[in-house]
Amino acid sequence: MSYARKKRKGKGEKSGRALKIFIILIIFTTLASLSVGIGIVVGLTKDLPRLEDQAQSAAAQTSSIYSSEGELITTFHAEQNRTIIPFSEIPPNMKNATIAIEDERFYLHSGLDPRRILGALVADIKAGGKPVEGASTITQQYVKNIFLTHEKTFERKIKEMALAYQVEQKYSKDKILEKYLNTIYYGSGCYGVETAAETFFNKKAKDMTLEECALLAGTAKSPNNYSPYVNPEKAKTRRNIVINKMLELGFITKSDAETARAAPVEVEPVKEKNIRAAYFVEYVKQLLIEEFGENAVFKGGLKVYTTIDLKKQTYAEEAITKTLNREGDPSAAIVALEPKTGYIRAMVGGRDFNTQKFNLAVQGKRQAGSSFKTFVLATAIEEGFSPSKVYESGPTTIKLPGKDWKVTNYAGGGSGPMTIWQGTIKSVNGVYARLMMDVGAEKVVTVAKKMGITSHLEPYPAIALGGLQTGVCPLEMASAYGTLANEGIHTKPIAILKVIDSHGNIIKENKTESKAAINPASAYLVTNILEDVIKRGTGTRAKIGRPAAGKTGTAQNYQDAWFVGYTPDLSVAVWVGYSKGQIPMKNVHGIRVSGGSFPTQIWAQFMLKALEDTPRTAFPVPKSGLIRVTICAETGLLPTEFCPHLTVGTFIKGTQPTKKCTLHNGIEVPNVVGLTQTEAIKAIKNAKLGTTVFIENSGTVPAGYVIRQNLNPGSLAKEGTIVGIVVSTGPSPEEPPEIEEPHEEPTSSP
Repeated sequence: MSYARKKRKGKGEKSGRALKIFIILIIFTTLASLSVGIGIVVGLTKDLPRLEDQAQSAAAQTSSIYSSEGELITTFHAEQNRTIIPFSEIPPNMKNATIAIEDERFYLHSGLDPRRILGALVADIKAGGKPVEGASTITQQYVKNIFLTHEKTFERKIKEMALAYQVEQKYSKDKILEKYLNTIYYGSGCYGVETAAETFFNKKAKDMTLEECALLAGTAKSPNNYSPYVNPEKAKTRRNIVINKMLELGFITKSDAETARAAPVEVEPVKEKNIRAAYFVEYVKQLLIEEFGENAVFKGGLKVYTTIDLKKQTYAEEAITKTLNREGDPSAAIVALEPKTGYIRAMVGGRDFNTQKFNLAVQGKRQAGSSFKTFVLATAIEEGFSPSKVYESGPTTIKLPGKDWKVTNYAGGGSGPMTIWQGTIKSVNGVYARLMMDVGAEKVVTVAKKMGITSHLEPYPAIALGGLQTGVCPLEMASAYGTLANEGIHTKPIAILKVIDSHGNIIKENKTESKAAINPASAYLVTNILEDVIKRGTGTRAKIGRPAAGKTGTAQNYQDAWFVGYTPDLSVAVWVGYSKGQIPMKNVHGIRVSGGSFPTQIWAQFMLKALEDTPRTAFPVPKSGLIRVTICAETGLLPTEFCPHLTVGTFIKGTQPTKKCTLHNGIEVPNVVGLTQTEAIKAIKNAKLGTTVFIENSGTVPAGYVIRQNLNPGSLAKEGTIVGIVVSTGPSPEEPPEIEEPHEEPTSSP
């Protein structure tokens, strides 16, 4: 054997031994991992509830909801609203719709579906790790609803899988599907398909149509989100997805699918008992379901302590009903929260919860109009812009990639140069469009998000005027404006203080979460400007006799109207509009509804009552970074001797005005000598001056004509200066000639 062959043989023997060792290590590691995994699984599943204990584990305990004062608001319970029906009375379309949308391989797996788990994992990886597709089978969902909580932990998932396997060994597939359809929550307090059919369609489950079955099956994934009462459009979209899936799997024909998709979503009105703070309670319920699941919320005996102040809640409801009290009036929403704690103290999502379940306070995404200018202003101040910076205020067309941006002013307002301060007070679109182009839409989006806006925002210039793609809701607007009231610190809104389970354990406790959003000096300066909006701008109806700041907003074509305002103690957003569709409000109580009308009135009515026991406090002034300067109240520039109204403005050091007012250069006093009194007064009034009249006899000037004036014609004076004029009463009447009395000389006596 050659040396080369021996060498190759030696290398081959060595590599073969290495491969064997590697394989042995892999097997050993796998067995060790498997042993550990089995040990973990055994440990986690040793305390599983027995299937025979189902009745006991599913027994309902009423959950209670309390106000911030500990007063019981309402209770959640479920068992009273469930009717069990046999498999034979559940229509085939309901069974097939559920299988199609929830678990299409239901009759092929043994409780767990590895193929579906792998598919969900791949989908999640493609989405960047974000969960986008569920992998739970119908059996897993059933055991989770009956035996387990909805906590998202590895331990709970292992128990769910083990129980699902047990259920599959004990019951037939048809029996599992029957149990699932009799226990699943469909929303509106309905558990099980029979109760849902009676509530939604006023019929037995066996009599439901294809489209009705598809609607219910689609609702089960997220009962509130896909509720035909809360989100009819989403419910219809989801229903049609179910129908398409049924067609794909061969459960229905193409003709059946087309007919079902074309059918409108029609449901029976739900008869509700009157619940205090109904919209807030519904909001809290959904938060609880998202975290703990329907089973815990409706049967877990939870005690939920919330932030709602029932007195303030009543004031909010009354403010709406007293203002919008006629048939056909638009709806309205209010959210009031504390800037420092984030506690939601009042929430109204519409005029009547029984007729309108959709919560406009948190679910309604509406155009913000000029109320969004506040975020442009805050960004500009953060970037070092002075409120005294001057822009042209008239209409303009701004060239943008793809399409020009045509900007007009509300009611034809705005003309000539105007400061940012003025443009805010008067809500002039022309000023803010130009300011936005200087500041940059991306920066505005960043600041708005930091301040508390949670809705998706596209960095388009039109957002300066409230032109948003998805809109915003009152909750996030109140939260974001609260950042200004809280010296630039944003506090996350809180509705639930703590949750206690049936054993007395605190299973959730919310603490205040605060984070600096903008500089305290910037927040104070924005507040200072927004105070002027109420004092002498578009929000004068919001005067409440204490320091307050805010901004009006009116969406295009009067479809949405806002007022968002705050004091140091409370931040409140008010929206007025129609809940269904974008309907113009051009004739409500005889007026066009703008932010300065009904929203401002509702805000003021609420605040006057809500703060009546709260001491008046000014907004806290930052310890450094600001300078106070006397300015012209109308222009925000340094005053001239002719500025009629002065005020003290606050500025970040280095941004205070350096130029003098160009609006008030003095008014030329007209020459009114020789005019009639009426003509003279009119001429002086037209010059924006005042008049005082004196009268005097004159033998040379006819009666009723001006003899002279106290200010020289052509001289300059302040607006409102009083011009004294002397008006002739004509010549004085001639005095009678002096008559000498008869005089007798004394006579001497004879």
